[in-house]
Amino acid sequence: GAEPGDAPPIVLVNGLGGNLITWRHLIRVLAPRHRLATWDYRGLYASRFDADTRAKVARGEVPLDPVAHADDALRVLDALGLERAVFIGWSMGVQLDFELARLAPSRVQGLVQICGAAGRTIGTTVFGKLGLKVIPPAMDLFRVAAERHGSWLGRVVGSSASMAFAKTLGIVAPSIDETLAAEIVRDYVRLDFDVYNRILMGLGEHDASDVLPALGCPVLIIAGTRDAMTPIALSRAMADKIPDAELVVIEGGSHYLPIEFPDRLAAEVERFLSRWTASGT
Repeated sequence: GAEPGDAPPIVLVNGLGGNLITWRHLIRVLAPRHRLATWDYRGLYASRFDADTRAKVARGEVPLDPVAHADDALRVLDALGLERAVFIGWSMGVQLDFELARLAPSRVQGLVQICGAAGRTIGTTVFGKLGLKVIPPAMDLFRVAAERHGSWLGRVVGSSASMAFAKTLGIVAPSIDETLAAEIVRDYVRLDFDVYNRILMGLGEHDASDVLPALGCPVLIIAGTRDAMTPIALSRAMADKIPDAELVVIEGGSHYLPIEFPDRLAAEVERFLSRWTASGT
């Protein structure tokens, strides 16, 4: 393990709807001191499948469940020669971090869990159990729309007018980094939504809640009060079940808290990481 004064390596564990760029502000703060690593989930972003692999996916020959993604995380550690790391997860990354702690607890030095849930995520949104009926068909419709009108859809959803509308409705915080949000949207609508939806269904069927009481590493949970995808009640419940977990609530934060309140997030993460440094700076 790390000795006092060491800056632990950090693995950034993405959400399903965002890749490396979602962490841009946090990376700027952490990079000078910490070794950082991340990866794109199989079939998404730079890990997009070729035609042959997609055919295997269609036949069910390529696993896309959280256990497979957690195994990929371990391969990332091995490839980089990292024995242990602090894992910082957002959205899907929270659920994946807990599964990783189940598979290889000795390799998890600490967890920072941002806007997430331990499992069954389709049924834990603001829609509740109705989400199980509403979200899958809605995402299938979005898949068709993205395949036919991806570029146009990206421009519209990422436009200043759309951002202003989302702010008015309270979907995102007024402080959101609009430029970065538009960049995230443009990449998002280009995803392979057949693969995306299969991963989403896998998250909906998976549950790592039983891992929480047995976690033996430091855990920081960060939640926003206006997160419709993973409501704050989920974070409170996780904090209650995890021994000595700390919960930080950011007023007004939505599911996209990392690009709404980047300075506050970075400050909380640095404070958490200070336990592995001598001076706490």
